[in-house]
Amino acid sequence: MDKTDGQLLSGVRVPGFQPQLRTQYVLDLGKPDDADCGRGLNETLDVIAALEGVGIHSCVVGTKALVYYGAHRVPMNWEICVPTDSYERAITLLTSPPLNEKYEVWHRVVPGPKTLMHTYPRFTLKGVNFFFILLPAFECLLSPSPDQCERSTSGIPYPKLELFAQSLLDLQQYADLEDLVDGMDLDEAWGETHLQLDKPPPVEHIREKNDMIARSLPEDMREAVSLALLSERPRPSRDVWQRIVSTKHRRINDELPRHRYLTRFRKVGSKDPRERKERQV
Repeated sequence: MDKTDGQLLSGVRVPGFQPQLRTQYVLDLGKPDDADCGRGLNETLDVIAALEGVGIHSCVVGTKALVYYGAHRVPMNWEICVPTDSYERAITLLTSPPLNEKYEVWHRVVPGPKTLMHTYPRFTLKGVNFFFILLPAFECLLSPSPDQCERSTSGIPYPKLELFAQSLLDLQQYADLEDLVDGMDLDEAWGETHLQLDKPPPVEHIREKNDMIARSLPEDMREAVSLALLSERPRPSRDVWQRIVSTKHRRINDELPRHRYLTRFRKVGSKDPRERKERQV
């Protein structure tokens, strides 16, 4: 496993952070002879159970959580969030006997905007086409504690809808928020009831994260560093929310019969995607 330098964040060390990262990023789908894991549900439950076995709560976030809430995405990795103060212990668990005989550290993901995902270890199940990224709660502004999560029909813990939506809003992940709105067919009134639309942006968190992002990028990407950072003065949350929910019908693809769709992901008369057991999420 790559060695990490760590970073103090409000007194908590986040070992996944690597300043001045010089890594060749590889987009890969595993080894040619790896077995197919299907959706990876059982494999993910095994990771979650291993973490719970040593008292570390976790939940699935990112693209897989968007899929749980009805978005049409094709994720390559499971993103598993653990408490920031348990992050180093979680990494040690997965990279020490006996679990290091089962999992191995794999190529990291390519750097993306407004995230440190490329600095966190990506694991694979040996011999199986299954990948997951372990990330601290600092990355997603979510708590994986059981009272902050709900379980899918498959038993996977995901952040509760309102908490997930708030984190996407606070972290300026507006494209993901659009997918969440369209997957659950959320409206303006839902946001007024369930979100903190008057809450000021988490400026200190944004500044810390921006500093870490800037120092984590390889030298050949630093000229465009401004494109990777979060805004310290984002648009008011209520304005963003109103824009996203008011344009959900415009996002319906032209090839779809609009009179049959509530959003690009939801047909008229369709039920909550979480209730559809055949989805296996």
